[in-house]
Amino acid sequence: MNNSKLLGAILFSLFLWIPNIIHAQTSGTVRGTIIDSENGEAVFGATIVVRSEKKFAKTDFDGKYNLELPAGNYQIEYQMYGYGPQTKSVTIIAGKPVQVNVTFGAQVLQTVEVKDRAINESDASLLQLQKKTASVSDAIGAEAIKKSPDSSASEVVRRVTGITIIGGKYVFVRGLGERYSSTYLNDAYIPSTEPDKRVVPLDLFPANLIKNIRIIKTFVPEESAEFSGGLVKIETKEYPDDFTMTLGLGLGANSNTTRNRWLSFKGGDFLGRTTENQKLPDLVSAVPNYLPFEPGSRFGGIDPKLVSLGAVTFPSQWTPDQSKAPYDKNFNFTVGKTFKLTDTGQRLGIIFGTTHSVDYRFRRQKDARYVPVNSVAPTINEATTLNPIQTQDADLYVEERLFGNNLNLAYEPKAGQQFFLKNFYSISSEKSVRDASGSNNRDSFDFYSLTNDFISRQLFNSSFGGKHALNLGSLSRPHTLDWQMNYGEAKRDEPNLTQQVWRRPQGSSVTTIPTRLGNNPDGSRFYSTSGDTVRSVSFAYEIPFDQWNGLKSSFKVGGSALDRFKSFTFREFGSKSNIGSTQSDLYLVPGEIVYNPLEYVRTNSNGVGNKTFSERQVEPNAYDAYQKLHSYFGQIDMPLIPKLRFIGGARYEDSFQKVKTFVLKEQFDVRKPGYGCDFESEYERIALINNKVCPADNNGVGVIRTRDVLPSANFVYEFLQDQNLRFGYTQTLTRPDFREMSPFAFTPYFGGDRIRGNPNLQRTYIHNFDFRYEYFMGGANYVAAGVFHKDLSNPIELIGQPVAGQISPFFTYANANRATIRGVELDFRREFFDRFRFETNVFFIKSLVNVISWEQFTVGKVGLLDPNDRGFSYDPTNIRRPLQGQSDFVANLKFDVYLNKLKTTTIGLYYNYFGDRIFIVGANGSPDAYERGVGLTDIVFSHKMDDKLDFKFAAKNVTDQRFKIYVKDELLNEEKLFRSYREGVSFSMSASYKF
Repeated sequence: MNNSKLLGAILFSLFLWIPNIIHAQTSGTVRGTIIDSENGEAVFGATIVVRSEKKFAKTDFDGKYNLELPAGNYQIEYQMYGYGPQTKSVTIIAGKPVQVNVTFGAQVLQTVEVKDRAINESDASLLQLQKKTASVSDAIGAEAIKKSPDSSASEVVRRVTGITIIGGKYVFVRGLGERYSSTYLNDAYIPSTEPDKRVVPLDLFPANLIKNIRIIKTFVPEESAEFSGGLVKIETKEYPDDFTMTLGLGLGANSNTTRNRWLSFKGGDFLGRTTENQKLPDLVSAVPNYLPFEPGSRFGGIDPKLVSLGAVTFPSQWTPDQSKAPYDKNFNFTVGKTFKLTDTGQRLGIIFGTTHSVDYRFRRQKDARYVPVNSVAPTINEATTLNPIQTQDADLYVEERLFGNNLNLAYEPKAGQQFFLKNFYSISSEKSVRDASGSNNRDSFDFYSLTNDFISRQLFNSSFGGKHALNLGSLSRPHTLDWQMNYGEAKRDEPNLTQQVWRRPQGSSVTTIPTRLGNNPDGSRFYSTSGDTVRSVSFAYEIPFDQWNGLKSSFKVGGSALDRFKSFTFREFGSKSNIGSTQSDLYLVPGEIVYNPLEYVRTNSNGVGNKTFSERQVEPNAYDAYQKLHSYFGQIDMPLIPKLRFIGGARYEDSFQKVKTFVLKEQFDVRKPGYGCDFESEYERIALINNKVCPADNNGVGVIRTRDVLPSANFVYEFLQDQNLRFGYTQTLTRPDFREMSPFAFTPYFGGDRIRGNPNLQRTYIHNFDFRYEYFMGGANYVAAGVFHKDLSNPIELIGQPVAGQISPFFTYANANRATIRGVELDFRREFFDRFRFETNVFFIKSLVNVISWEQFTVGKVGLLDPNDRGFSYDPTNIRRPLQGQSDFVANLKFDVYLNKLKTTTIGLYYNYFGDRIFIVGANGSPDAYERGVGLTDIVFSHKMDDKLDFKFAAKNVTDQRFKIYVKDELLNEEKLFRSYREGVSFSMSASYKF
């Protein structure tokens, strides 16, 4: 949809809603929630009657009701079979909704004027949801998100207890990496835009489209069992009860970036999509990708004249444009309304939201890589010293765009019957220029490199489902059926990544001009695309019953089916000189001259062009992968005694995963079988490899088939009013991602690190123990303390290994033997003197990974292990260490000061700290690389005027902390730099108006 059509749709929607706005000024609304005092559950089907007006309403599945009345005073009756009726006096004011929440089973009633629907959006409502939920969980809602300086889900979740964010995108829950977490959007599994990650980068989700984010930390059978750290459930905003329309605008700046020197290039449109000039030229893409675009005979390549012509059609920009960095900008718009179609409860709710932002960031980054030297014994780490093999200083210019949309509809033909359609579409792009210089100590030359890169990521997700109350016979409580169908598609496009590299001998005079490297990767172009598609269906059927003491209980059964397909292709093009070195190879001669199209068609004395253009297909550059997952569960939710609730059962998951990695030109080669060498017996597998029946890389095929029964037992004991004790024991698992199973490798820039998958990975099995105390002190005040313990079998980690003859290490994934994690979580939220609010959560954790047994480690070191044994590929530097990515201490602090009694003007201080954590696991003598702990401080000033206009000013990372990754030289007992950079201080100001 182009911009003019989008504007037209918005204006048409506003025209339709004008009569509703006028009508709202002559009437009011009474609304609220009805819950059961025994278990805190919503009461569905309760009747709300106003006899003087001959009007009534019924509560929905969430216990919510909504009844429109003319202005005046009324006696409202609340009735439900099995409960005593209640009558309340309510005053309706035109244009102002009145909130009346009723608790059946106790005479508790509160009447509060509210301005808009805030179901599961406010801190208080989320705490009530957390209070009655079956599992240990934490959450953050739209109310808290709006107050914070955060612009995306990745920034939001780092403020939740036990959460850290890696790389600004990927969530670590309780110290476990992104592969130990799953992300669900509106209760549906969603695909990933990343070719090398299973989880979805959370920066795809704009913060102002989010209703709430819940982190489920203990497993219950109705949820997916594929997590151990946490299940991240993102819910987008739903339709409001009243008409609402909000417009927001903002500007921002960064101390490192704004109005300073800026490098960029032509690429990407306003929304962040790939433009036509960036795509692979038609002449090249028309040739099947199993035919390398390289010159040769008609039986061994493409006609050289056609290849030369194809080279001319590629984009000609190599040198970035220079300017001053612009200001950051953002825009958001939301409109929604519930249409009451009939007096019998038929209604239609709709909400549409869109947001767009663009940020510019510069940072200066230092990198260094080392080779371990040990002249004493390889098993004595204390005798290892580190010699630098490469250093780099890079200036990075990154432009980030985010365009997000959600369109949610809900239709209720009558009370107890609901259908919904939830749609989400997001585009995220990153355009970067990397201007670097460094030293290659292995080959004794200094180098300069220039890399232009553009990445566009798109995510579309659509969920269609329903929830139905089934009144069978004379039962006081209906059965409920939930069902949902989901389609998700994620795409990632990285077109025309260009690299230029120059070098000169180390020790040369400063007057010596560097010359081009003269071969790959100089003058190279990279194109990659990936697609991830998920189709799933699920259902759950809940049967209510009364246990032996008449306490309300339920039994739930259900199942789901998921099909996922992911593909990735990578193509590399380069040039070779046919006339040797020329003046154009000197440093600072632009690529537009060196790779002028005429160079490929101009003939030299040998009758060929000055340069030959060709495609490079040597290593695997593509993979296809799919997964089928069928799940079934049975779950019981039952009070054993009036205050002790049991929630438990089991989930059965049948999963099949297969990844086939290949070279594009060999994809139809019948000599390349589509099966691997997977055997239960490691001895059989080694024997077949040694006898050349199977290759060691499994023919590029990784297959995992598992069938698991996963039990869950959770207890909630309300030993005092508003105080819970929770205990849970569960078994969960995590499976390797497709990319982790694919032996494909890629270097993003000259001297960059290479990461290769491992087709021999196994799934990780986890035993989880949780205990938590909770005290709900009313409103948004809360105290909690918890402990947990996890045992992991075959945890998957990213390990780094030095490679002979290379200036950068080689990284791969491997299963360690076992790991244990123990942690303590503390959470406190409290308002003081009606002028201050203090919130803090802290997280202490200790993990221990037993990588391999001492016996296997010793056998490998002395050379007695077969080179084809799985254990041979993993030569750990430390056989016992903390888990990768786990910080031993994480803390969040929030302190708000209300500057007036109405709390419309607030100053907030936000602080987030994570302790040291392993960035990369070392192997073959290379030490583990640690990221130094960092504390980030943000300050927010907000002011609200007349319930319509909001202003917010925020300063992020006000102390401009240095991010540092280091390795330790054991022999010299000193830290050495691995990576270091600062992000600068970011400032933003925004305003939003509610119509």
